[in-house]
Amino acid sequence: MVINNYRQERIKFDMRGIRVSAEEIIFYTGLILWLAQFYISRTIFLDLFGGRLLTAVRYFCMLIFALKIFLSEKTVHMRAAAVFITAAAVFVVVQRQVNTGMPLIQVLLMIFAARDVSFRRICKVSLWTCVALWVLPVMIDVMGITQLERDVYKERVREFLNFNYVSYASIYFNNIIFCALYVFTEPRRLGKGGRAAAQKTAPWPLIFLLSAVCVWLLKETDTTFPFAIGMLFIALYVIIVKFRIPLIPSSGTGKKILSSCYAVLAFVTYLVCKNYNWRIPWQKKMDDFSHSRISLSFLGIRDYGVHLFGVQIKENTDLSQGRYFYIDSGYIKNLIGYGLIVFIMIIVFYSVIMYAALLEHDRVLAIWLFCVALYSIFNNLLLSVSENAGLLAIWYAIGLLKWNRKKVRRRRAELKEYRMSLLSGEQAGKREQIERTA
Repeated sequence: MVINNYRQERIKFDMRGIRVSAEEIIFYTGLILWLAQFYISRTIFLDLFGGRLLTAVRYFCMLIFALKIFLSEKTVHMRAAAVFITAAAVFVVVQRQVNTGMPLIQVLLMIFAARDVSFRRICKVSLWTCVALWVLPVMIDVMGITQLERDVYKERVREFLNFNYVSYASIYFNNIIFCALYVFTEPRRLGKGGRAAAQKTAPWPLIFLLSAVCVWLLKETDTTFPFAIGMLFIALYVIIVKFRIPLIPSSGTGKKILSSCYAVLAFVTYLVCKNYNWRIPWQKKMDDFSHSRISLSFLGIRDYGVHLFGVQIKENTDLSQGRYFYIDSGYIKNLIGYGLIVFIMIIVFYSVIMYAALLEHDRVLAIWLFCVALYSIFNNLLLSVSENAGLLAIWYAIGLLKWNRKKVRRRRAELKEYRMSLLSGEQAGKREQIERTA
């Protein structure tokens, strides 16, 4: 591993190994610490390390990301944008008058710090870090060293696998699936004559292993929605990437329609939850299928409403303390909690990444984002890097859009030059014809 000049890292490659800049090392350090404290807070290790230590680690990570921003950003406008957006997030937190708005500031700092860092490398770091942090508590449970009590409700017997909630093991494993298939799939390259060269994809043993773990998690934890999303991602990957069946639209209109899936699904989810009526049989069945997610979102909209800057949501997940109330839907929870302005920004954010992925034929990232859009109806992972590392793909997407714009301009310039050459050739031919006739 070689540390070289940060600005030259993007254009120079060390054939003897991977070059990593000092600013990238700072970012990866913050990312690894962030993932570590997050997993600790969601597993049996929480009692060992304590909440205060993890809070200190979170603030230390914020300091690391801020340091990365001011070390790497050489332009005043990018520094000003980082300060302005972070200050706006602080304003939203103050409006809500709760500390639960801090994740928004932390995510914004992480996103700004990810600028000029390869998204593929971010996925690699996230993959191996999450694998290590996920396997440790699960293996301790499998070996019987320490096991949390089972969750028994009616006919459902669910294993925690040493996570604080029964579905956490499945939800976090989906992020491992996303990162693994993205990392093991090389970008499409052009070979001789401009033809697409053979693309290296994830090996079949890895796909079978990921599928087997998904089935095992379904058997142990009985979490249907994470299982469905994980298997859907694997199935779409096999169909579109492995078998090269063109399910992704190739036309410009089709790409724009698919990139609007976040806005469409968010709007439909809001309408369904707002107009929920338990007296209507088909709506009651739909709510039962979603494990009461629709009715709980309906109560959230009814009791809190939708505001510009959001409100504090008082949730209760302890049945011994009263009625259970928790909003699982990512669309409804962010809409109520952070408000309409931030929610629109989140939808636009993901729509830009989706459009860039479709425009430049990054099929794995497009599948990834499509699955996240569907899954956000039932669970909240829109602003969680630990559950969805695709959140950090925004700078990669902006780079793709800039490159595509330059490509279009270059083609237009070449076409204009070609037309001018034809026109000058015609004019020269006419001149010769006039001289001959004279």
